[in-house]
Amino acid sequence: MYGYGFKVLCLIFMARGLIFISTGEKIKEDELTEDEEGIVEEDIVEEDLSDYLEEGEILYKSLWKPKDCAGPSKDGDEVTMIMEYHGKKADGTETEMEHALTTKIGKGQTIRSKGDGLFGMCLGERRRLVIPQHVLRNQYKQILPGILDSVKTYLEVEVTKINKMSWHKFESGLRMAMLEPVESEFCNRTVVYGDTLSVDYEGTLENGKVFDSSANRGTPFGPFVHGKRQIIDGYTETLEGRCLGERWRMTVPPHLAYGDDGVGDDIPGGATLTFDVRLVQLNNIFWSDEVRDTKVLGWEEIYKPEVCEEMVGFDDEIYIHYDATREDKSKFGSMHDNYAPYGPFKLQGEGTFVPALDHALPGMCLGERRMVVVPPRLGWMGGHHDTIMVEMMLVKINGKEAERFNTENERERGERGNKEL
Repeated sequence: MYGYGFKVLCLIFMARGLIFISTGEKIKEDELTEDEEGIVEEDIVEEDLSDYLEEGEILYKSLWKPKDCAGPSKDGDEVTMIMEYHGKKADGTETEMEHALTTKIGKGQTIRSKGDGLFGMCLGERRRLVIPQHVLRNQYKQILPGILDSVKTYLEVEVTKINKMSWHKFESGLRMAMLEPVESEFCNRTVVYGDTLSVDYEGTLENGKVFDSSANRGTPFGPFVHGKRQIIDGYTETLEGRCLGERWRMTVPPHLAYGDDGVGDDIPGGATLTFDVRLVQLNNIFWSDEVRDTKVLGWEEIYKPEVCEEMVGFDDEIYIHYDATREDKSKFGSMHDNYAPYGPFKLQGEGTFVPALDHALPGMCLGERRMVVVPPRLGWMGGHHDTIMVEMMLVKINGKEAERFNTENERERGERGNKEL
């Protein structure tokens, strides 16, 4: 996703026998042959460093950043960066490499407030750094697997997350900054084809001029039906999978907006547009403080033995039975489909692969039944847009089977085998 194809050459900059150093001074050297320098002509990089900024011993410049800066990063922020560099794989092959680094910013952290050329970056911004060898050895070799230890190293960095905000790029060329995500446990449903939606929005041109907004109109745009081409394609692409109340800013290329024709005097042909958007209606539910504060994830006890013989811990080997009911009342699960119980698994390992169920299992007694509310982003890995109600029974812990399961829920075993959740 982040393969930008830049060629990282971890070499000193050479041109006509002059060595360029970070101060911009040029020091005359005796000209050496290519064999003496250990480099070939195709590896020589001539670059004007005059447009680089200097921070400590690092040179850096911004390659691209959004028109509207989300952020910028500051002390105490947790930031995720995609770092691209020339490195060496375990088999000795040299190649372009990529590494995601998540860290806090500030004194004593991997990324400091000053001196690293990375402070104050916007969400989605890309920078190129020129790193001296001794800085590389002291700092970056510990955090970037396989990076080559050379006199000067190029490092390209893109910020993909600042705290809860995240950066997304689509194959279509659309870019999106998720500014106010809804936490997974508060998201009841995600947008799919055919949903009825309304949005608050503000649209701007590349020069910052606002050409339209719901505030000026006094009403959200909508309702419209998702996927029915009742709105520009940029909206359709970013709305898919969104939760009610989420706010994002999208940069929409012309082919996903109004193309070469534009719209009247307000939107010129070939314009790239920026929209600040919040989803305020999803079918018959409208965004409100009450909706925002309503937690979806949860569970309740249906049945609990009078004596709790065994209780689930993170290192226990466990089996469960479950029945799941979807929004459309369809059902699936080990009990409904007459499968053997799901297991064995441990919570300290991969768990059930359904995060909501893993949240509900700790402290559950052998033979206990719980009803678990599974929101879409805490559910099955294959993805589902709706909240699923799951009745879950703990049938075995560390080889000990629940008595109620033995006497009331005997099922055929082994004929169909254990099925994944």
